[in-house]
Amino acid sequence: MVYNAYIVVPAATFAVAQISKFALAAFRGKLDFRYLYAPGGMPSVHSAIVTSLATTAFLVGGASSPLFGFSLVLALIVMYDSFGVRRAAGEQAAAINMIFESLERSRIRLETPNAHVREILGHQPEEVTMGAVLGIVLGCLFNYDHLGSVGAFLQATPAQPEIMAYVIISLVLIVGSIIAKLVIKRKKSQTLLKLGSQILVFGQTIGWLLLLASVLIYERASYFSWRLWSLIIFVGGIVWLVSLVAHWRPRLKVELEQEKELHRKRKWLTWGRRKK
Repeated sequence: MVYNAYIVVPAATFAVAQISKFALAAFRGKLDFRYLYAPGGMPSVHSAIVTSLATTAFLVGGASSPLFGFSLVLALIVMYDSFGVRRAAGEQAAAINMIFESLERSRIRLETPNAHVREILGHQPEEVTMGAVLGIVLGCLFNYDHLGSVGAFLQATPAQPEIMAYVIISLVLIVGSIIAKLVIKRKKSQTLLKLGSQILVFGQTIGWLLLLASVLIYERASYFSWRLWSLIIFVGGIVWLVSLVAHWRPRLKVELEQEKELHRKRKWLTWGRRKK
């Protein structure tokens, strides 16, 4: 069977990106198997596929390759469409569907019964960016034999000081996430409890995976002792961390204020009942 990197790498990138999307959504508390095949979400699968194709064309054919030029232009068009035209079309479709539902609740008869516009999901800029980063990384990893000295670096077995650094980082993540969870738990805030749970899952997952990679490297476990695997865990951890920050940064303050206001109202109602 002929190995065609221009087909295999984008296909493998599609699988990895979709699984990553499902995993990130599950860790946020949204266990929805549609993330395994549906568009939208973090990271952008469209961006990951086209950037992995462009990276493959660059590594295999070089910067002067016509295929690299074509794939690069294609990647730029797809990424622009993801957070530009397609995102705007999806928002307009959602607004139109809200109008239809409002008219139906008002018992206004429409010429077309059960009118509904398909909502094509677009992407936020950070989702497109992380998809592009993932595609470039995977494109390089799947074509490591074309990386020259970089490929040799990825296949090398780390020295003892580097292994110890991995162990220390993994222990910091494991222990630190547990301490963060316990500290946040004392705040007795549902919003902070959700954040603490996600920090715990992040720290335990990346920490234990990195610790396992360190053990395999120390034992010189053939292909599993490559520096490549620890770097993949690092990249995955960074993507995960950026996703958590992008998810919580705009909403943490708002949700805490809403929770505080709700608590104040409940306290006022309880005080009024006791007074009566």
